[in-house]
Parts: sequence; structure tokens; C-alpha cells
Amino acid sequence: MPHTRSRTGCFTCREDGYKCDEQRPYCGRCLRLEKVCKGYGIRLKWRAFAPPAPAPASLSAPALRHPESAPPMTQTKRRRRSRQLASRTLSPSAEQLTSAALAAVATPSYIPPDVDTESRYLLHHWTVTLAANLSMTAGSGTRNPFLLHLTPMLFQSLALRFAISSMAASHLAILRGDDRAMEMTAARHRLRAVSSLRRTIQAEHPELSLAAILMLQLSDRLFAADTGVDHLSGAKAVIAWGQGCSSRWDDSSAAQFILSLCFYHDIMSSVARGASPLLQLPHSFPIEGLSRMQELTSVLELVGMISRLRVQTPAVADASLAPAIEHALEEAGDSSVVEQVLDDVGHTTQAYRHAAFIYLYRVWRNEGAPYPPTSENAQRCLLHLLQVPVTSPLVSAHVWPLWTAGCESIDDRNRQLVRDRVDAMFHVRHLPSLRRIKDDMEEVWKIKDAARNLTGVDNVDCVKFILANRQREADLA
Repeated sequence: MPHTRSRTGCFTCREDGYKCDEQRPYCGRCLRLEKVCKGYGIRLKWRAFAPPAPAPASLSAPALRHPESAPPMTQTKRRRRSRQLASRTLSPSAEQLTSAALAAVATPSYIPPDVDTESRYLLHHWTVTLAANLSMTAGSGTRNPFLLHLTPMLFQSLALRFAISSMAASHLAILRGDDRAMEMTAARHRLRAVSSLRRTIQAEHPELSLAAILMLQLSDRLFAADTGVDHLSGAKAVIAWGQGCSSRWDDSSAAQFILSLCFYHDIMSSVARGASPLLQLPHSFPIEGLSRMQELTSVLELVGMISRLRVQTPAVADASLAPAIEHALEEAGDSSVVEQVLDDVGHTTQAYRHAAFIYLYRVWRNEGAPYPPTSENAQRCLLHLLQVPVTSPLVSAHVWPLWTAGCESIDDRNRQLVRDRVDAMFHVRHLPSLRRIKDDMEEVWKIKDAARNLTGVDNVDCVKFILANRQREADLA
């Protein structure tokens, strides 16, 4: 009997050449055959490719001209094209770009003079506002690593430039009160980023491609884009390609910064997907490439190990893996932590440790509050998070522990603390993912309360609930 290849079904059925019933989030055929349902949407197809031509000696060299770049234009043509783009792409918000505003965004030295008005405006917002909202370490005695490492790459990679411009436009749309025109600008730049990445990925240095993929992943998570593109699989392919080209391609500080963020977002995505991490890095790098983030990185490695427990049989998990992870988490919070005065990094690390305990007990034993260890860890996690000022850069990393402890909070007082904290985080950062994570927690609380009232126990896995009822992952990064 001939099979009908599905064009709109899940990726698993499409690859197998079978018609998909398109149930969400997992199709019926995959559930019946116990296959991994790879989901729906648009997906970049990552293929192995031949090694590229020798890379430039330094990525901080003057901007490289891309194959798709237009031929040189005269100064008159540049000015005319800039005016046309400004009038076409910024309308109906063009009136907000007054002469005073444009004077304030005088072209920085890293932007070539032929870049149009819209792009200058978006990149200016990236430089002065948005990048500070992404970094966990900016403003703490070090230069913002997003600006330090990614900004010099902007004009060597169109995909990266478009991805960052898309994020800047999305952020501006929120700041302007859900400006529809700016949202359309963000969508247009996002499509350009994906299109450019497809065309140039085989010719670009791995750092450039990986940086663009990382920013597209960030855009999807922080701005609730829901594109359905599997960016982390793309990152996995580029990392493998880079390792095949040279064993030392990741020696640069920029590569280590990018890889550390890929590691972080892979771990957070594994929690949100209820699956194992995708990336296999040769070794871990401290978050954002800074040694003082090493303890937090070590806790994240344990979180990744917990995610891998989901694919283990209960016998294997009970016999060795889960107890070993529990012991390692206990060792990461010995008595000296109680006695010392913690800084923001220390409080964040301990919050992650307590959230990891909650995650472990859910995956290992399917236990949640009012299970005493879960309730105790939820309380301690919230206490550590609230010790960090909401204006601290580290708060950009607080979504997962806040979600994890918040979902397992039973009493109204703690739930209100969580609501207030998320509201304060949104007031500082204006990221749509924070709105959505709050809505998700409200829904989780309802279903958990109903389960406890009905059966006396909580057997609701928050991650699985969001996957099943929202048909998407929770925005945990």
C-alpha cells in the first residue's frame, strides 16, 4: 500500500513518509509507535558540508563583503535609498524619528556609512538598551560581553545583523505599547535573518553562524516569536562542523562566550521540552565566558543530567544516576554557604541549586508540593532570588528558578511574591516572555490546586502540562 507523505504534519511523520494526524503537541502515530515526535512548523535543514575556505585571521578585522551584498553605490544613491527605506519601513511610526532622535543616534564607528536609517536606529537601541537586558554580567565591573563579542561581528554576518535588528524592533514595539508597525519590522528582519543564514552558512566562519543562530534562539524565547524553527539543532550542526574544520576553532574568547550561551539555552530548552539536551560540547565554558560564573555553570551541568534522566528507565535512575545527582547538589550547598555572605552570583547559584532539587524530585519520583523536600526547596529558592535586586543583570537568568519554585508554591503569600517579582522584572526589562511565564504559572496553579483537592497529591508535571495545553514550550530562558 503506498504511503502518503505528509507536508504539514510533524517532522517525524514527514521524515518517515507517513500521513500525520497532526495532533498537538505530539501526534497520535508517534505516541502509538512510541517514537519521538519532533513537532511542527518551519525547520532549517542542517546538512553536512565541505570545509570552508580559510577564515580571516581576525574576526575583528574590517567588515567582510557578503556574496549577496549589492554592488557599490554612489553617495547620492545611498542617500536616496536610505530615505526610501526610512519612509517605507518606519511608517506609521516614522514621526517618532524626529531630527532630534536621529541626532541622538549618530552613527557609531562600527556602523558603515551606507547603512540605512532604520538599521542605524535599531542597532543603536541594541547598543544602548537591549544588550544590557540580555547579559547576566553587564555592569558588574566588566564590559557587556554581548557588545564586546557580537557587535564587531555585525557587519561580517548579515544573518547576525538581521537577527539583532529583529530583536531590537521587537523590544521597541513593547516599549511603544505594542506598536504594530514595529512588530512587522521585527518579523521582516527575522525572516531576512533566516534567509541570509541559509544562503551563507557554508561560507561563514563557525563563530558567525553560531552567533546568528544563538540570537535567533534568544529572539524566539524572549519575544515569544513561536517560529517553530529548531535553532538548537542548527547550533549542533555548526558546532560539529567547526570541530571538523579545526580542533582549535573555539579557542577565542568570542567562541567561548557563544558556546557558553548555547550550553545555557540548550539546558533550559531540555527542561522546557522534557527531553535530553541536544548539544555535545567537548568541554564546558563558564557562563558568558567569566570564571566567576563557574559554580553556576556546574549546577547547570547537573540540571542537564536531570533532563537526561527522562530517557532512562526507572531502574537505572533509582540505582545510580538520580542518587548521584542528589548527592552532588547537596555537596554544592555545604555548611560554608550558610555562614558566608553571598553576592548576587552566590544567591543566583543557590537559587538554581534549590530549583534543581525540585526538578530532580519531579523527574525521579514525580513528587511535588506538598512533598516536604520540594516545599522546603521552593521556599529557599525564592528567598535567594529575592535577595538579588531586580535591577541586577543576573535577574536575566532568574526565570527558570522563579518558575520552578513558583509552580511548587502552595500558599497565597508566596504566590503573590512570585507575581510581584515577575511584574518587577517586566517593568525593568520589558520582555514579552515574562508576561507569558506569569500567565503559564497562573494556569499551572489552577490545575495543581484542582489535583490536590481531588486526590490529595500533586502529580502535575508543570513542563508537560504547558506542552500539552499551550502546545509550546515554557519560556524558561
